[in-house]
Amino acid sequence: MKVRILISAIAFITFANCAKTQDSTALVSAFFGLDNALPFQANFLCPGAFGMDGMPVNFKFPIDASSLSASDFEVVDSLGNIHIPICAVLAPANENGENRTVLLIGELGNAAVSPPVEVRVVGDLFTINTLPGESACSEIMNLNGISTTNVVRLYEGPSLFFAQKIDGNLNECSSGIQTIQVAWNGGITPYISGDTESDLFQYYIGYSDSSGVLIPHVPISIADINDNDNFHQLCFSTIDPIIKISMMANTVEDPNQDPNLYSEIDVSYCENLTPVEENLFEKRHKIYPNPFSDEIFIENLIGDEYFIIYDFLGRKIIEGKCFGTITLPEVKPGIYYLTILNNSNQTTYKLIKR
Repeated sequence: MKVRILISAIAFITFANCAKTQDSTALVSAFFGLDNALPFQANFLCPGAFGMDGMPVNFKFPIDASSLSASDFEVVDSLGNIHIPICAVLAPANENGENRTVLLIGELGNAAVSPPVEVRVVGDLFTINTLPGESACSEIMNLNGISTTNVVRLYEGPSLFFAQKIDGNLNECSSGIQTIQVAWNGGITPYISGDTESDLFQYYIGYSDSSGVLIPHVPISIADINDNDNFHQLCFSTIDPIIKISMMANTVEDPNQDPNLYSEIDVSYCENLTPVEENLFEKRHKIYPNPFSDEIFIENLIGDEYFIIYDFLGRKIIEGKCFGTITLPEVKPGIYYLTILNNSNQTTYKLIKR
């Protein structure tokens, strides 16, 4: 028995010594998602969870599941009380590339009287090396000692906390050229009546950068849906690198049915990603006149394109089937963006209204 204990201790010390110096910003946020309201199904994740609090805790880097335990965490409420969760699990966000959100379960505060205000890591919790295709470049780190006071209160609604370009076996998009994975600080569902989760792609906007001007792009589809977690994969057809993702207000809601405010997040990249192949659809159209007054003409269409015109803030002005002529509603002079897309490709042109 003593030999076994000694071997285990040596293995742990070796692993700990391999860990890099921790990143104090690695704990990004926590979300007081449910107060005494976890559903019965939560018992399958954590026995006794039904009717308790649920708090997703979000990290910049993927977490080593083998090092995760409830005793790694302390939650401090507004009265100074310290709460220890009864469970800490990566599910439901436990697929490769998603394993950076830990769900804390227990009595973690009271939304009306003593809401949580800080989450601390007080045990040896380790990150893992970056998986193939991930962009938030990670190394093994011991996160013991870090904390966050960025605790989203129950009634504030969800917001984006993470966006990354992914490739390889992490990519679930069946169409498009590049995939951006986004994560919310808690689980979300559509807020707009009649929409399903598969409809959310049309409300996301990705932005590329052209000489300091943000150009909006709408994903052609969305993947990694209907699995009750806080991650989506946005499928883009443009070869222009996406540097920012935004979502307009009142589009999604958290489990407490609070709608989101406007939310945006910068996209992170890692140097070892596979480069995007050149898109032959890009810039093949002839658009005139530009500057325009009230009509735009498009040549070199192949017959199945769709168009969307946005203003410089990414707000949709008009959309429809491309037939060669677009008559715009009355708009102010300034910069606009015309996106032309079909089932597999997308490109965006800058327009100027006189």
